[in-house]
Amino acid sequence: MSLIKKILNSPSILVLADQAVYSGANFLLTLFLAQKLDIKSFGLFSTIVIVTYLVMSITNALIIQPFQVSISRLSEDSKKKEYYVSLFLGLVVLLAFFMFIVKLLALFFPTQWAEIYKSNALICFVVGYIFQDFFRKFFLAISKVLPTFIIDVVFLILVVIGFYVFKNSINLVSVLYIIGIANVLSSIPGLYFLARNYKSPVCWKSFLQDHIFQGKWLFSVAVLQWCSSNFFVLISGVYLGIEALGALRLVQSFFGIINIVLQTVENYFLPKVAALYNQNVAAAKKYLLQITLYGAILFGLLLSVLFVFSNPIIVLAGGDKYNSYGYVVKIIAILYFFIFLSYPIRIAVRVMVLNKIFFIGYLLSFISSVLTFHFLLKYSALYGAVAGLIINQIIMILYWQNQLKKNHFILWK
Repeated sequence: MSLIKKILNSPSILVLADQAVYSGANFLLTLFLAQKLDIKSFGLFSTIVIVTYLVMSITNALIIQPFQVSISRLSEDSKKKEYYVSLFLGLVVLLAFFMFIVKLLALFFPTQWAEIYKSNALICFVVGYIFQDFFRKFFLAISKVLPTFIIDVVFLILVVIGFYVFKNSINLVSVLYIIGIANVLSSIPGLYFLARNYKSPVCWKSFLQDHIFQGKWLFSVAVLQWCSSNFFVLISGVYLGIEALGALRLVQSFFGIINIVLQTVENYFLPKVAALYNQNVAAAKKYLLQITLYGAILFGLLLSVLFVFSNPIIVLAGGDKYNSYGYVVKIIAILYFFIFLSYPIRIAVRVMVLNKIFFIGYLLSFISSVLTFHFLLKYSALYGAVAGLIINQIIMILYWQNQLKKNHFILWK
């Protein structure tokens, strides 16, 4: 009980606990579905998740990210309440537009999607996913961590209950409904907060203008980041079959834990490097190189273990049906070596506030994807898909490093 009270009374600990619940729940859910669904169904589920990430990236760019900056400028409670309501209504309008597009595109999808569209399971999943993500980030933006934690814990409980109740009839449609409904129900604290703080949004036009002004650039970056990260993965389903996409997404989900560690490390060391940079540029470079070398040793050992024991790892994650995809773990391990190399450069770029070159870096990597995907996927299958992702990382590293050099910050020679 004392530990629970300590967590609830400490915002920083609560944020870490919430991240652990959120990331852990999604990771375990992915492994559970990989084992319970056949490879084709898991591949279709992975496709839906990737497209949902695009919708989420767009809503974040147009709704949440401008709000994170603009809410601090308002001092009157009444204005803030108007802003909250306007924000939610903007999300509803955006989701309605996306659902219209989905229904329109449904006419052109293969017959394997027919059952999903007839049941409206896809709409349930996407709406629930975006609602829950919106309220999580909304509460974090107004420094209310506890509701975010409650949302994630309730989601985890509801998903466990849902899959236990329907354990004998788990298929793709039921999975989409369970996750979608769990997301909607776990968002009730957010809906309750908005109802309690409702105020007619008289100033919605000024909020809209502000979001359009900020969102234009953020939208472009969000779409390019999504394309750079997911283009090869999504297109591999078209070229190599939906089963290959499922295997690739399973391995990516497994490596997602490493991604979280890297992001946490970046968020922890970035302020330290920035503080040093403001005092002494040479000291900042030395410190960044030191943590990079220490990280390379630990990261190298971890990736080596994953590379050597690739087959047992993927079987443990997805079951015997994925035994033939052990090589995907090996090539993703190589990819993450290059991802690790990009992090000290990313930190340097952020310290120097060279945000524009992030956009250009992602743009160059996406152009590379468009130019090479056909050749790589046609002649090298999944090896080609991961090779394309590695090429993207190398392009961004070289471009960002070149820009750092032009700004007299040479990290390594």
